[in-house]
Amino acid sequence: MSQPEPLTRLIDQLQRLPGIGRKSAQRLAFHILKAPREAADLLCDAVRDVKDKITNCSICHNVTDADPCPLCTDESRN
Repeated sequence: MSQPEPLTRLIDQLQRLPGIGRKSAQRLAFHILKAPREAADLLCDAVRDVKDKITNCSICHNVTDADPCPLCTDESRN
C-alpha cells in the first residue's frame, strides 16, 4: 500500500536526522500525524526558532542566542 506524498516526504526528512532510520522516521511521522494540530505547530515553531535565533558564540563556540554568549561577556569570570 502506498502512502500519501506529504507523509512520504515527512518520513524522508525525518530519516535525514542523525540516528533516525526508516522505521523510527515512520513512527515519528505517524505520531505527528495523530497529534493535535497545535502540537505539530509548536514543533514547527520550535524548529524555526532554533534556526532563526540560535548561533555559535564567536569566542567559545558554544550555542547561544546572543553573540558573544553570556558566559563570555560576564566580567566576573576570567
